[in-house]
Amino acid sequence: MGLKVSINRDYFNIMADNAVQLIKELPEPLPWVEPSINMLYLNAASSLVMGNFYGSIICSSTLLEHTLRLAVLNPDSNGLKRQLSKSKLDKYQSISALLKAPNISNIIPNQDDIDWWENVASKLRNKSAHYLIPTLLKLFTGKDYAPENYVLTNDDGTPQHDLLHDWGSFFHKTDYHIAIRFFKESTDQLQKIINNTQWESDLSWWESQADHYNMFFEYQWTIDNMKNSLNIMYKDLFQRSEKKSEDCSEEEGHIR
Repeated sequence: MGLKVSINRDYFNIMADNAVQLIKELPEPLPWVEPSINMLYLNAASSLVMGNFYGSIICSSTLLEHTLRLAVLNPDSNGLKRQLSKSKLDKYQSISALLKAPNISNIIPNQDDIDWWENVASKLRNKSAHYLIPTLLKLFTGKDYAPENYVLTNDDGTPQHDLLHDWGSFFHKTDYHIAIRFFKESTDQLQKIINNTQWESDLSWWESQADHYNMFFEYQWTIDNMKNSLNIMYKDLFQRSEKKSEDCSEEEGHIR
């Protein structure tokens, strides 16, 4: 048995190699509820696995607000059974506003979870949406958030080195550390919201999207499996036609 050495020479090569490791980082996925929730969750997860960490942060942020809004406005029904007008959807314009809704204690009964949502609303979501990368670095690379071996920020919020709060620093592993933790925590919070509603799995519309969703999380993300997927991606119809013609000729020759 030979010794395999990884040689990353092109973008796809690197992305595929990283995907094998990144898929292992994902938590148990959300159960299927409806396309507006799960397909955005899939966007966040697939962005993370493909190395688009900032994209994953944005998708997760959007999904948090969207899911919380749906739960506050109608916790009893979802999917095509939900009856929500545009005026109702526009009633709460932010996560902060949603956290003040009359029924919020039914949706998020635990104070620690409320604190998490308030922190996300005031810090990570708005700063990521407005592309305030240096602020994200200041807020989420301290010892209370970043891994112990990747702390970039002092207790007073200043960078440990001059360049560590520069935009470029974010895209050198920091984006990964922030994205994966945010995705895991978001998954946990979203699951709690789903559990505190009466929502049921809705397959009455765009069932193919549920298939697509499950396909991603059920796929065996190994290099060999990805190679096999590429090898069977296309079928040469002309070659198939020629083969059929040859078989017919052989059969006719046999009859004669």
